Amino acid sequence: MARGRAEPEPPVARAALIPLSLVVVFLLMYWVELPFFVAASASIPFLLAFLLAPVWARRSTERFDRDVVRLLTSDRKRELGSRLRRAVGMRLFAPPAWVAERRGLVASESGAPAEARRAYRRAMQSYEDPEGVPMQVLLGYAHASYALGDDPESIRAYRKVLAVQGPMPRLERNLAHALIRRGEDLLQALSLLDRAESQARSDDERGEIALLRALGEAKRGRRATAKEALRTHGDLDSPLVAELREELGLDRE
Repeated sequence: MARGRAEPEPPVARAALIPLSLVVVFLLMYWVELPFFVAASASIPFLLAFLLAPVWARRSTERFDRDVVRLLTSDRKRELGSRLRRAVGMRLFAPPAWVAERRGLVASESGAPAEARRAYRRAMQSYEDPEGVPMQVLLGYAHASYALGDDPESIRAYRKVLAVQGPMPRLERNLAHALIRRGEDLLQALSLLDRAESQARSDDERGEIALLRALGEAKRGRRATAKEALRTHGDLDSPLVAELREELGLDRE
């Protein structure tokens, strides 16, 4: 990774190869009582593995990343877990942050946000400098927190990503939803939805944004406006319909 940002912790497995080779040589000499040169030759595979581990890890990671793109674009998410298990070089010898990041991606795409957030958190903790955490790791953590309904964490993470990356409609929509669920900075949330709506690509997407805006208006006490939006978009197949109905108390009437 580039020196311009904090580097992740080195892989533990590679660091253990040298002391492990010494232990093997010691045991062969003093327990099996082999001659020194014979015992020392047993360390050669460990030394070769130590030297070649970075190359194996990099190539294994590159192959894994390429295959992930292929599996996602061909709608074969169920194969992500098995592909991760086959990435032996990456899992053994790549920096723990790299491995944790990819575990987070696999868990997220497999519909396991709690596991994804744990993995992304491990990835972030593998960087000594919190400011050096790559944006894709922080973004994965933000998405997982949002999916779990942990609004304070998702708000913090989304704001940090947006401060660096600039406007991103999907992120701004998620941030707006988290702010609305918390009932804070509602005017900012509605402004974010205005920008997200301008980038919407389908009627369903625009309808969901309208439901989000209605949820924000309901939080502001403008129930008539929210009810009108519910009448217009209440037939959408979206969990936002139930969320808005609950906020308006319609299911209790």
